Amino acid sequence: MTLPAANTGSNVNRSMFYIEGGSGMNVDSKAIKSQVVLMIKSNDDIELSMDESATGPREFLLLQGKPIGEPVKQHGPFVMNTDAEIQQAFMDYQRTQFGGWPWPRDDMVFPREKGRFANLNGKETAPPDGACIAD
Repeated sequence: MTLPAANTGSNVNRSMFYIEGGSGMNVDSKAIKSQVVLMIKSNDDIELSMDESATGPREFLLLQGKPIGEPVKQHGPFVMNTDAEIQQAFMDYQRTQFGGWPWPRDDMVFPREKGRFANLNGKETAPPDGACIAD
C-alpha cells in the first residue's frame, strides 16, 4: 500500500502509530518489529508492506496536520493556549465532568457483544448495521 504525499507541501507534520500486529511490517523497506510511533515525511510517498511471513492484520493510526502557530500549554490531559485556559478546563471538569458521565462508575466496561453505542441525554443510540468496519 502506498501512503501518498500530502498535497499541502512540506510544512505538514505526520505521525504514524503502529498500534497492533507483530513483526513482518515494513515502512519504506524498513522493518517495524513492534508497536512504535514513526515521524514520517509528508512530502514523500510512503510504502507500507508486509513480509510473506506476516500473519494476521496490522493496525496503524495516522495523524497529519499543519502547525497553526499558536502557543501551547499542556497539563495532564488538557492542552490549551494559556495557563488561564488550563485552569478553566480543570474547573469545568471538576464541576461537570465535561457534561456528565451517565454511568455509576468512572471505569465502566461493557460487554463486547454490546457493540458500539452512544448515550446522549439518556437516550442510547447505535450506528446502523454495517456502519462499523472494525470492532
